[in-house]
Amino acid sequence: MLNIQDVHKTFWVKSSLFKKKPVHALKGVSLKVERGEIFAIVGESGSGKSTLGKIVLRLERPDKGKVLLEDRDVFSMGKEYTKLVSAVFQDPTTSLNPRYTVYQIVEEPLLVHGQKDIPNRVKRSLELSQVPLEYLERRPTQLSGGQRQRVAISRAIVLEPRLIVADEPTASLDASIRREILNLFLKLKERNISTLLITHDVRAVEYTADRVGVLYRGVLVEVGSKSQVLKNPLHPYTQYLLENVPVKHPRERRPRSFLEPMLDETSSCPFYSLCPKRLEECRYTLREVSIDGRLVKCNLY
Repeated sequence: MLNIQDVHKTFWVKSSLFKKKPVHALKGVSLKVERGEIFAIVGESGSGKSTLGKIVLRLERPDKGKVLLEDRDVFSMGKEYTKLVSAVFQDPTTSLNPRYTVYQIVEEPLLVHGQKDIPNRVKRSLELSQVPLEYLERRPTQLSGGQRQRVAISRAIVLEPRLIVADEPTASLDASIRREILNLFLKLKERNISTLLITHDVRAVEYTADRVGVLYRGVLVEVGSKSQVLKNPLHPYTQYLLENVPVKHPRERRPRSFLEPMLDETSSCPFYSLCPKRLEECRYTLREVSIDGRLVKCNLY
């Protein structure tokens, strides 16, 4: 259904008063999300996963590559695309209009797309997201964080989209609420709605995902089924990532040296400078191989 083909994205950031340097957020990312599938993109801060989500949502344009939805280039589609693809963001406080009531927030997409039977569709969407109907006239400031996220999900599904891009949807929530929100995405899967789940939380991936892609410094280093990637990781970075679960925050996962810029930005493998298993050839070439139906970019295989 969703087909991302060789997507590249570079940002230019100020390095001094008169100079800018390139930051390669995505380097040749390719993946497919099937209908009714939960595909998780996992990686730490700065891996490029949110940039990928923004490109799928058309909030950013790739420098190179294509994003196709049902074989159509998403950047050539009009308003129809916003009916087929919805978003749920990390912080519902900033994504919900504080002046609107819950009813107004959820009805807005229906009004924009000229839909009919609006009251009933709003109520059905709220019920599916487990938002009590007595909250209809409340505003976001009168709701808890978990309740606000449920309203955001309700707004995202009210048009019955094909795909939801969920960018860290549980990161700002208490542990007791996270599973309830993840259960909502499992309910959407039952309705054949796909989810591109962007997260640093490996436990959320384990609970919900069908397939997993591991992103590191803009490179999709491993893609496979949940059981393949989580139980038998092949790439050294994936192994490291899973050895350091659980953590309260992704920045606690590794020593400070892992957060510094790469020592060798020119190497083919983004993990080269930090990999304990690196080979000399990793500086110059990076192979993508298929092993038991999964893909891994690593010269060890």
